[in-house]
Amino acid sequence: MLRGVGRIGVEEVAEPVPGPGEALVEMRAVGLCGSDLAAFHGRHPFRSAPVVLGHEGAGRVARAAAGGRYGDGRRVAIMPLLSCWECPRCESGLAHLCAHRRVPGAGWEGMLGGYVPVPERALFPLAERLSWGEGALIEPAAVAFHTARTASVGPGQRVAVLGAGPIGALVAAVCRQQHHIADLVVSDLREQRLAVARGMAGCHTIDAGREEVVAAGLARCGADGADGFDVVVVASGHPSCLDEALALCRPRGTVVLLPMFGAPVAADLNPVVLREIVVRGATVYTPDDFRAAAAAVNDGTLDVRPLLDGEPLPLAETQAAFEDLARGAGSMKILVDPAQ
Repeated sequence: MLRGVGRIGVEEVAEPVPGPGEALVEMRAVGLCGSDLAAFHGRHPFRSAPVVLGHEGAGRVARAAAGGRYGDGRRVAIMPLLSCWECPRCESGLAHLCAHRRVPGAGWEGMLGGYVPVPERALFPLAERLSWGEGALIEPAAVAFHTARTASVGPGQRVAVLGAGPIGALVAAVCRQQHHIADLVVSDLREQRLAVARGMAGCHTIDAGREEVVAAGLARCGADGADGFDVVVVASGHPSCLDEALALCRPRGTVVLLPMFGAPVAADLNPVVLREIVVRGATVYTPDDFRAAAAAVNDGTLDVRPLLDGEPLPLAETQAAFEDLARGAGSMKILVDPAQ
């Protein structure tokens, strides 16, 4: 339970009772991400203490939904976005933008608990050969699938990703493995993250602490770099990234923004006008994106193991895990096992 800014505590609560159409899932791995950290620091737009955090999760069905498809003991990943399926947005295929959507910590309980009731339509099978941690990473992988779809990434394109955290690395891997692009560049300040991105996506990397990102990136686009990249994905919240993205993008190319910025960002928008650049936001995923991510992780097409460099931590160590995340600890992805 997030009790206050920077304060996590473990509390004993009654076992939740699933409602109609819900299964009770015993949580076995929950990933901590940047939005959880924003709530930990008291800066999240809609999650605030007291609240149970955690939305990247996998576990085992402890009590099946009546007449459901997933029986007791079934290993599952959870899509943590519940839509009404009745509003105009849902009916037009934009369920992820549902005006009545519910997410963990805002509308239903977060996943950092022993048991979580989950509508069965939000459950996706997890192959027996996969670890619980791999199952939890299906959720951020779905973000990557949605990002590539939002940007209309296609064969033969040049793609640049600014930021090699878990989301940036997954976006790079999905672009490389699913869309047959011609060239892929990823930038970051941390060599450890760049090494993971290279391993997952076979990309060229730019160390932003040692190289000028725009010059190094455009050098990949020909002698004078005149064309630029077809798609530039901003997967870092650093304020400089928007100017870099616009400078890297070709005329009529696309820039996709993923982070929630901590403060208003100033940027030179003249390139948007002069080169008719399209700037788009991308948020979470549709059910189709989640389904595609689950299929890719389950069949091994997308290998998320490079993001996992340790076993999930016991629930009692959640405070320390958030503090490590806040310090920028070496792990790409910190996981908690609520069953421990």
